[in-house]
Amino acid sequence: MVGEVGDILFRLAVAAFLGACIGFERRVHHKAIGIAGMVLIAIGSTTYMLLGRHFAESDPAAISRTLQGFLSGIGFLGGAVIFKSGFDVKGIKAAAAVWITGAIGLAVATSFWWLGVAVGLVTAAVMFIADSFPDEVREEKQETPNPDTAKK
Repeated sequence: MVGEVGDILFRLAVAAFLGACIGFERRVHHKAIGIAGMVLIAIGSTTYMLLGRHFAESDPAAISRTLQGFLSGIGFLGGAVIFKSGFDVKGIKAAAAVWITGAIGLAVATSFWWLGVAVGLVTAAVMFIADSFPDEVREEKQETPNPDTAKK
């Protein structure tokens, strides 16, 4: 029992750390969903899969149902951070970060350690690099005054 509790706590801590790495990048660049949000997503996804693994001892289909249910839920959560304004869509990277942070938690929960750690670190690195370069198209749109509002 103690070994099992220690293993669960370790998995939750690893998932939380990886979620925090991704959330830190979001926070540094003042984006939607920061450290706490990503940590909660990582811990939540790990918890759901640990529960699925627990129920799989008596029902082998439990893991499959857990994955299916989780994917529906995480897709809904990711969709909540996407905003559309005219032809401009914002929040795609945040939605992808939510989705991938959930997958990281699932990987950690299923003992696919190297996958969870590698994807977590690569995701944080890609997001840091991508957000280090300005989006010239979006900046041009923001600098160009709207003729409809300039008349008013």
